[in-house]
Amino acid sequence: MAGMLGSLSETEQQKAAAFKLPVMRQRYITVRFLLRNTLANYLQTKPRALQFQVDSYGKPFLACGSLHFNISHTADILMIAVANFADIGIDVEVIKPRGSLDSLAARCFSMRELHDWQQLPPEHRSVAFYSLWTKKEAFVKAVGRGIGLGLEQCEVDLQSDGQLRAIPAEYGLATDWKITELSIDPSARAALANRNCKFSLRHLMLVTALEA
Repeated sequence: MAGMLGSLSETEQQKAAAFKLPVMRQRYITVRFLLRNTLANYLQTKPRALQFQVDSYGKPFLACGSLHFNISHTADILMIAVANFADIGIDVEVIKPRGSLDSLAARCFSMRELHDWQQLPPEHRSVAFYSLWTKKEAFVKAVGRGIGLGLEQCEVDLQSDGQLRAIPAEYGLATDWKITELSIDPSARAALANRNCKFSLRHLMLVTALEA
């Protein structure tokens, strides 16, 4: 852990020290180290030399601008998408029982998505919810807006390989985009969104990294 910490910036080290729970501190350090190490390998530089900035919507990016990335992590799963273009987003969520799924779906799904989802047998709704959620969030992250855009503004077909059916006009046509559901763990759902580009999937330790 000390070696990982040494690869982080002073600001990141200060953030790590602010965590009261050791498990949360270790998770933060591991995420930041693996992100820096992955990107540094592409750029052939030292992990600590990387400088990050944040845009007006809160999306982090490399100050050098020569490489783009997006990350998502939950529990002990970290996913890193790396590309030579900015329009890429990734999301991963652990499937867990929640008593508020119906109300959350009503707020974040379009009317058609909500109708299709409610037609599913109750025992299938939890998995379908997270599958739909990760696809929608991957898209809003790809365009750099995050959930502030409004997840209900991007509509996805509920089928297992379902694609975007509607998006805000400022981001082009829904058919310009490709949503890929990623199989990484039976207890989780993950999705990648980009503009119809090919990608390869690599597993690093207990980490999943994507390069596009």
